Amino acid sequence: MVTLFVALGTLSSVGAADNHTVTSVHGEKVKLGQNYPNPAVGRTYIEVDFEGEEATLTVYNVVGKLIEERVVTSKLIVLDVSQYDEGIYLYTLEANGEKITKRMTVKKQ
Repeated sequence: MVTLFVALGTLSSVGAADNHTVTSVHGEKVKLGQNYPNPAVGRTYIEVDFEGEEATLTVYNVVGKLIEERVVTSKLIVLDVSQYDEGIYLYTLEANGEKITKRMTVKKQ
């Protein structure tokens, strides 16, 4: 079981029954959708919503290595995961002083 604690806002946890246990901040003005398709093969999409002109998306593997970081300016993020190793990743959207983290699985074709 992977659990990530973020220091801002109210913490809540997704139930273990759904096999996606990640503790994250639920922002009032920042929204981070679950990537689709999940598991991802080749390319995956993430819908976001935030106030302001930009936000930051970071992707880490489960051992904490930074895989990707990018500035986000649109409401739909397209991630090319074709070069990612197969496994579990955590992605975080940071905007307006809030952070939200979700989990994604990457599979090879």
